[in-house]
Amino acid sequence: MSATDLPPPALMTPPVDPGEIPQQPSAWPMVIGVIAIIFGSLAILQGCFGAVSTLFMSSLSAIAPAEQATMFEAMEDLKPWMVTGAVLTLALGILLLVAGIGLVRRRAWSPTACMVWAGIKMMFVVGNTILADMAQQAQFEALQEMMQQDPNMPAGASAMMGSFMQVFGAFTIVLGILWGWALPIFLLIWFSRSKIKAEVAQWTQG
Repeated sequence: MSATDLPPPALMTPPVDPGEIPQQPSAWPMVIGVIAIIFGSLAILQGCFGAVSTLFMSSLSAIAPAEQATMFEAMEDLKPWMVTGAVLTLALGILLLVAGIGLVRRRAWSPTACMVWAGIKMMFVVGNTILADMAQQAQFEALQEMMQQDPNMPAGASAMMGSFMQVFGAFTIVLGILWGWALPIFLLIWFSRSKIKAEVAQWTQG
């Protein structure tokens, strides 16, 4: 190719510097925030239902069949603790809901709110799981007593029920704690990462 075949200098396209490509905002605040909102809303509903149903336990036992009424009566001593657990469930649900909304909006205080919720939640799960097991054991004991009074019940059935109560109670405690700790442990680990802390430091405070 000769020099005459080249385009004039004015017609040659100059190099273009694309500059720095803007980074897309990370998606994890939206994902974790929505999860927190969902679980927080469910906890609020659970707390409200638990408080109302516990307060009306005496009324339910009055209209329930004899077998179920005996189980309701067995839990009467635990009623104050059950109401307290329902109120705490409601309060923790509100905290998690607020923290989730803050994450969706990328507010700098939301990770701290999540970690505070996680710490309180882990302690609450242990106590609430033990309380649930106590209520369950009270129901089983009432059922076992009814089995002993039933002449048609086979011999040894009551003893088998007692053994089943111990195994089932231990299983529910372990499973309840593992399930209740899953999200709190994840949040504590996630927001302890230096990369996440650096990103959160750029969020707005309000």
